[in-house]
Amino acid sequence: MMTTDQDIHRIYAKGFELFKQFGIKAVTMDQISQACGISKKTLYKYVDNKQDFLMKAFLFIAEVMNMELRAAVSSKKGNAIDELFAIEKFAELRIRGEEDKLIFQLGFYYPEVATVLKKKREEIVFSFTRINLNKGIDEGTYRKDLHIEHIAMLYYGHILALHESVISDTTLDLDDLRNTSLKYHIRGIASAKGLDYLNKLIQTEQ
Repeated sequence: MMTTDQDIHRIYAKGFELFKQFGIKAVTMDQISQACGISKKTLYKYVDNKQDFLMKAFLFIAEVMNMELRAAVSSKKGNAIDELFAIEKFAELRIRGEEDKLIFQLGFYYPEVATVLKKKREEIVFSFTRINLNKGIDEGTYRKDLHIEHIAMLYYGHILALHESVISDTTLDLDDLRNTSLKYHIRGIASAKGLDYLNKLIQTEQ
């Protein structure tokens, strides 16, 4: 029976779930093939080894999340600031948590895979940030004098630090900290119109 792209994607998704449940190091290729209901021989038709499986599976999952994020943003009717909050909400629900732990494990056991995955994440974040900045400038919620590439890099630095929880010895709630960071970012790029809109959003939270 010929394996379709859909079947291969199902295998990658199943493997990803196993890694989330048991950890990168613990999961074997035998376990992946058994969980997918295929032989290891069949599995090795599509990947060379465990590292190759990790690379392909994680890149597949990253692209799935990229498409899901684009759908979440496009379905959000509002301005550029609304889109940023939609992105933050998506990250809280779909990206953080177990995924954070997996990235850390990849860096320890499979650094080459971690490097490629982090590059993919960087590409996704920079793409969304550039689009959001241009939209905000065009609609007047962001300042006209922004240097898009500089702001995109600074924003990525902010979320990277918080995403990977590099702040040590803190008892702060990281979700609250990320929310504060987002508002800090918006205040730095917003026009008078954007600041007024942000303040109204904050008031509705209280």
